[in-house]
Amino acid sequence: MLTARDIMTENVVTIDKNASIQEAIELLISKRISGLPVTSEGGKLIGIVTEFALLAIAYDHSVRQDTVGEHMTTELLTVSPDDPVSKVADLCVALRVRRVPVVENGRLLGLISRCDVLKALYEAKAPVCTA
Repeated sequence: MLTARDIMTENVVTIDKNASIQEAIELLISKRISGLPVTSEGGKLIGIVTEFALLAIAYDHSVRQDTVGEHMTTELLTVSPDDPVSKVADLCVALRVRRVPVVENGRLLGLISRCDVLKALYEAKAPVCTA
């Protein structure tokens, strides 16, 4: 059985809650990613800020110096590293999430994107050539 640990991306780009919105936008653009987990010291996951949320406020220059903590989502859907990939797939499909943090004891271990799930499920179902 494939687990979240098997398909997660480790060494995730994160941001501190005290960083500015402008810093978050610049990081998303430079790294070409669509979301940033917000972590505290010790790698504890405390929120997430997404390109969608930033897009909604980016045109308002007055918020660029606001902190990430003021605009991050704190109600997070997470999985544990031993959860099956099917659970991650269910979250992606049923709740339309683009990424799912993998957390153990509150600490961020990795991140799984919808593409990671699709690849894992596709490769698991691929026929085995025995010629």
